[in-house]
Amino acid sequence: MSGVAALQAGMVQDRAPVLFNREIAADHFQMRLKAPAAARRARPGQFVHVLCDGTDSCGRSPLLRRPLSLSDADPRRGTIDFIYKVVGLGTEVLAHIRAGEKVDFLGPLGHPFTPPARNHVACLVGGGVGIPPLYFLAKSLASHPAVEVRVFLGARTKKWVICADDFRKLNLPVYVATDDGSLGYSGSVVDLAAKQLPANAALYVCGPTPMMTVAARLADKRGIPAQVSLEERMGCAMGVCMGCVVEVTTKPIGSHARFQRVCTEGPVFEAEEILWR
Repeated sequence: MSGVAALQAGMVQDRAPVLFNREIAADHFQMRLKAPAAARRARPGQFVHVLCDGTDSCGRSPLLRRPLSLSDADPRRGTIDFIYKVVGLGTEVLAHIRAGEKVDFLGPLGHPFTPPARNHVACLVGGGVGIPPLYFLAKSLASHPAVEVRVFLGARTKKWVICADDFRKLNLPVYVATDDGSLGYSGSVVDLAAKQLPANAALYVCGPTPMMTVAARLADKRGIPAQVSLEERMGCAMGVCMGCVVEVTTKPIGSHARFQRVCTEGPVFEAEEILWR
């Protein structure tokens, strides 16, 4: 079975009822959909490709779907959650959707996180809207008492820190950093994590590319495993349009780096696979 065919076999397209769409922090919204089939299949690190069906205040309508990482999936309730920040036309349209309306999505899509070995401490390092998929991962790992989890969250400022209380409800240690020092450690979340990483750490990172670049170099320097969840603009999210490729370090032909698709081979990669700039 081809990669695209395998992907489609585990994917559903649905118009799912919205249970709620609420603001959880300044400019950040959490949406929950009733989507039992997707909830059964979803794994931490996967995403959904959402149709932003509507218009903004100027009457503009988005053309492409938006890829949004799953922040939770509950097979018992038959629900999936995602969190997004309003930064443009598509997310502005999403923010105006109300409970009871329906949202068209494809998913779950993509390659998920791989759990750590038993002798590793899972250190989750998230920045901004890269935090939500790490909550889904933390929830999964928290159900296995043999796995120790530590959480490091970063944001530009206090008003944009999200999910901290959700992680704490899982009884996990949570450390917060803000660029402006308005909450917790003043500075980069990677710098904060670097001060507290045990020798047997396994890093799980999602956030802005510069942050992930620094985290990947930290992991390489210390010789610890690291997985990163990349964020890229996507056209089809099914591996066809090739609009979300990233350079990787594998070089099968001469010295030319080859490319992999974030939507299918990713969004989760081993940090050492990516050709960081």
